[in-house]
Amino acid sequence: MDERSSSFFALGLSKSKKSPVVVISTSGTAAANFFPAVIEASHSRVPIIILSADRPRNLIGSGENQTIDQEELYGCHVRYFKDVGLPKDNFVLLEEILQSSINHSMGFDNKIPPGPVHLNFPFKEPLLPDDVQKIEHPQFSFKSTNIIENNSAIIPVLPKSARPLIVVGPMEENHFQEQIMCFADKIQAPIFADPLSQIRYGFKNRRILTNYDHFLKFVDIHPDLIIRFGKKPTSKILCQLIDRWKIQTYLIDCWHQYNDNSHNFIQAPIDLFCKNQINEICWKGELKWTNLLLSMDEEIDMLIQSEIEYSEATIASVCHKSLKSGDKFIIGNSMPIRDVDMFTSASGIKIDTYSNRGASGIDGVISTALGISAENNDRRSLLLIGDLSFYHDMNGLLASKYEMNLTIVVINNNGGGIFSFLPIADASMDSFAEYWTTDTGLDIKKVAELYQCQYYQSANLKELKLSIKESFKRKGIQIIEAQIQIKDNIHAHQIFMQKVEETVTPS
Repeated sequence: MDERSSSFFALGLSKSKKSPVVVISTSGTAAANFFPAVIEASHSRVPIIILSADRPRNLIGSGENQTIDQEELYGCHVRYFKDVGLPKDNFVLLEEILQSSINHSMGFDNKIPPGPVHLNFPFKEPLLPDDVQKIEHPQFSFKSTNIIENNSAIIPVLPKSARPLIVVGPMEENHFQEQIMCFADKIQAPIFADPLSQIRYGFKNRRILTNYDHFLKFVDIHPDLIIRFGKKPTSKILCQLIDRWKIQTYLIDCWHQYNDNSHNFIQAPIDLFCKNQINEICWKGELKWTNLLLSMDEEIDMLIQSEIEYSEATIASVCHKSLKSGDKFIIGNSMPIRDVDMFTSASGIKIDTYSNRGASGIDGVISTALGISAENNDRRSLLLIGDLSFYHDMNGLLASKYEMNLTIVVINNNGGGIFSFLPIADASMDSFAEYWTTDTGLDIKKVAELYQCQYYQSANLKELKLSIKESFKRKGIQIIEAQIQIKDNIHAHQIFMQKVEETVTPS
């Protein structure tokens, strides 16, 4: 119904379909409302194609209604921009432009990754001829061949290592996880698996570790070789250590852009890289070091499974455990993705996970989730989101009229609690709550009624489990409000971290 929501819906649909989605707008501020989704698509490498209508160039700056300068509107955030010019009878050039748009959006070369494309179409009045039926539609033929070179001769063999570590960051598609595990087995390396890696959930492999964010705060592990796949992980402590370990880190990716500045970058498809290393490497990491990490991970996992207090951590865990193989789990930014990272364990249940981690904004998340769920709408989809992020994209709930199925679990802590974990919260500032927690005062039940969504309220884990189970039986958008007090949640986190410290550090 509005441009911002529609562009985030397209973002989610493209993530799920793995192909470009086209978004169309009129001129003026309409196209500007696509900008947040364009930024996210750029950093997430998601192909969306923006088609904006425009006024003729001679009217720009003249005060003519709904007329702004739309050329290069999105700046460096698009892979390709073209002002198509006024319509002409000769469509040969247009076909070339459209083909180039597809190529750029899909990353069909060795230099630029997939991402958004912007085509601007100015029109003179009258916009249509008197007889619309006589308009002839051109017939175009498009090619979509990936021309990335798969040259194994340029893939170097990794140096010998005693303490190798594999880090798999966000990869929102099933992207050669089996090959990564075979590679890990060959060199006897543990795998730090991000919740968005598509390897944490769905594979029974003892090397897959999920609790590193906890023990890395207390234990210095000293890897001498780090192999990275995917984008930077969610865990802040792990990202800080990767920066410290930069010299001994190798990043494997088809494109370097929109990832990070790793010291050693190997441009190659993941499957080809893993096959090359398996065939060429003749060493293994130290089993003692690997088993130490596995042991710490298992001990922390037992702590997580024993948690029964109602907190944002256990809410994230319940959401994950409610899903079955083939379901979709969409995770909001700020605390939800961090709680999923810290408090969900590896499992053999294969679920697809998604989050807007390109620019990590809290806007447009509902629409993104609806776009993701719209592809294969018969699969169950669950969105875990905070109340402030929920407020940012309430307009997206209007999609309920299109009969899409999505369960939304809203953690309502009255304004977002992530800043309450920072030192600023302990600075004895009387105005901290006013300026840092952003309480919207929303009555989420009334929001559900306004947008004709089914509403549930959960005040404990038992009610949450029952609400999610019931929501999956119904069609349409289901909203479950999980009410939490920020102070109680912080206290639960602190108690848990004390248990972790006692578990992983010598007495």
